[in-house]
Amino acid sequence: MAFWIVLILLLIFIWLLGIAFFSPSLSRNELSRFSYNQLAFADGFSVNYREVGREGRPLLLCFHGGGDSLGGWGEWAKVLARDYHLILVDLPGHGLTDPLPGGTYTPKHLADFIARFIEAMGLQRFVLVGHSFGGNAVLRYLIEHPDTAEAAILIAPGGYQCDKGLKMPASMARFALSHWGRRFVSHLGSRGLFRKLLKARFFYNPNAVPEKMVDRIYLLSRYKKSRGTAINLVANATVNFQPLLGLEHIQTPVLFLWGSEDQIIPLEVGEYFSHEIPNSKLIAYEKVGHMTHVEHAKGSVRDAKQFLKKLQLQ
Repeated sequence: MAFWIVLILLLIFIWLLGIAFFSPSLSRNELSRFSYNQLAFADGFSVNYREVGREGRPLLLCFHGGGDSLGGWGEWAKVLARDYHLILVDLPGHGLTDPLPGGTYTPKHLADFIARFIEAMGLQRFVLVGHSFGGNAVLRYLIEHPDTAEAAILIAPGGYQCDKGLKMPASMARFALSHWGRRFVSHLGSRGLFRKLLKARFFYNPNAVPEKMVDRIYLLSRYKKSRGTAINLVANATVNFQPLLGLEHIQTPVLFLWGSEDQIIPLEVGEYFSHEIPNSKLIAYEKVGHMTHVEHAKGSVRDAKQFLKKLQLQ
């Protein structure tokens, strides 16, 4: 009985939110400013990606966090493109890459996507860069494909469960994953709501949130083919958490970058990862939140370049 009462109250709450925050969907044409190169897998699955930097230089494959898109690497890409060749990728259901056929998003699904993308592009030598959910997927890829990447740079990746961080009530998560829940919850959102969330949870300094980032995330969240992906990711992580197993077998050099004030994936996760992975290093930044590559772009990209230089990847 208690479950149904909670569910009814939740439906009323979501309905009220919908009145205030419902936003119409946008077509691909309306989002054409975010469209770059297109790669089609054998089954027709379409990937949106962007190449920047110097041809013939070491290749960095960059995968953003949940709810973001390839545009999230803006400041890093400007700096790294001077010395490296970058491929920035929209993950499935993000940006303008197609949604997954089953509509379910887990780090394992994203790791499988990374493998498919690398194979379809015919890549052999590369460094993997990932943030948050994207970083979680990179770690899973490294476990399953231990001899492919030359190095990895990961910014606050998930994959280890602790008592802190981004959480969703279990009843809400189950509703969000249900048929009607997906259809309804996916249409919630407003520019103001995204701005408040980023300031309150993702950045240590609320004044460091770029308005350009708010607009990009808000507009792409309304892409009609893949609405609700971010909520699906969080809901799945709540009720179907997939712990990372086999970290000790990763021999790839890994650099972890973390904000000491991260409220989404706390620093203790980075301490655990760096302890479990033999050839790894953790750098933490004081007074920085989850979006380290945005809030502390200059310092973090400098450390990333130094890491690559020590590995003679330049």
